[in-house]
Amino acid sequence: MAKTDYVMPKLAMAMSEGTVNEWLVKDGEKVVKGQELASVETEKVVYDLESPQEGYFHIIMAEGETINVDTIIGEFFDTKEELKKATGATSNACAAVEAVISIAQENAQASTNTQGENSPANSRVIASPLAKKIAKDNHLNLSLVTGSGPKGRIVKKDVLAAIENTITTTAQIAPLIAPQASKIASEQSERARIPFKGMRKTIADRMKQSLQTTAQLSSLWDSDISALKAVRANFVAREAQFETKVSMNAFIIKAMCYAIKQVPIANACVKGNEIVVYNTVNMGIAISLEGNSEFDGSLMVGVLRNAESMGVVEIDIAMKALVSRVRNGNATAEDMTGSTITLSSTAGIAPAGTKTTPVLNTPNAVLIGTSTALDKPVVHQGEIAVRTMMPVSLTFDHCVLDGEPAARFMKALNDALENPELMLA
Repeated sequence: MAKTDYVMPKLAMAMSEGTVNEWLVKDGEKVVKGQELASVETEKVVYDLESPQEGYFHIIMAEGETINVDTIIGEFFDTKEELKKATGATSNACAAVEAVISIAQENAQASTNTQGENSPANSRVIASPLAKKIAKDNHLNLSLVTGSGPKGRIVKKDVLAAIENTITTTAQIAPLIAPQASKIASEQSERARIPFKGMRKTIADRMKQSLQTTAQLSSLWDSDISALKAVRANFVAREAQFETKVSMNAFIIKAMCYAIKQVPIANACVKGNEIVVYNTVNMGIAISLEGNSEFDGSLMVGVLRNAESMGVVEIDIAMKALVSRVRNGNATAEDMTGSTITLSSTAGIAPAGTKTTPVLNTPNAVLIGTSTALDKPVVHQGEIAVRTMMPVSLTFDHCVLDGEPAARFMKALNDALENPELMLA
């Protein structure tokens, strides 16, 4: 019989598992090479898997299941007869095993029952272990079930019959209770129920993993970006020349590259039993994604590669192109893997002056968080003056950086933000 296993493919270098979000074909359907089989989600991106061959496809992995790469998720058969023979045999074998186990459990329990267990004085319900399990799973009160086994013992078929009778009765009375149920639901309504799976669960798992596997802490301060704000205004005024309206994030990324040059250990990742310090800066950028409703938006980290070699205008153009690819679902594996340090900004979203402490994007050892700047009175050059102050946070892994290099990195970053000529030199 010609059968070919189809496994969860490794779609990116860092991919270790994937989730089958949705099967795009039916079980047993004949597919052609290149036809879309399923939508698969990793911790980085969603992919549509294409069939590598023609054949009749048998689905093994259920939707919503998260499994390791190289795990079998389906099978290809050359003919429909081969598919039916293989899947039919599997179903019959499973049914036979279940029947044998059921009979063995019931016989074992029957042989161990004593007269004391069956005496009128004993109030325990006598039932096989399998019957008890089915009743428990279906919230059925066994005291209301009549047993047909030896000495009135409740067995599997008695429980199944009682459950079927309950379902029938419920169907009969449903029209009578529906109006009242509707009234109660309207008084105690839920706004939404969001499936805790896919991208949402992946983000949650990564956040918990980050906190559990690193010794992370955050430092917060305000940077006086009054001078940087003026410099950016000059760049914005030359938008037609640069063919882009240079964003503040482009300057922040440039400042981070400057600070990394002063303190290289900030541009590091943990790999197994080693700390790897990189020469190039692959800037991870937190990118928010809109969902299909107000509840299911998500977050992904795109990667701007070799940011240290770019000028501010280059950074801005490349960053906006990256964000567009991620949000439009056109990101490549290179766009989503290999970051060495991360920027997460809530500027323009959070209230002015908000301080944030983002969770590390592991395995990166450093993440910089920024928020909406606020004009406020501060002491500047010995006098009180209104300056534009931007909240900045440094989250770092103390396994990689001690307090002293972390403090030096903060100072270098702050120097670049407050004195833009340093990063633009």
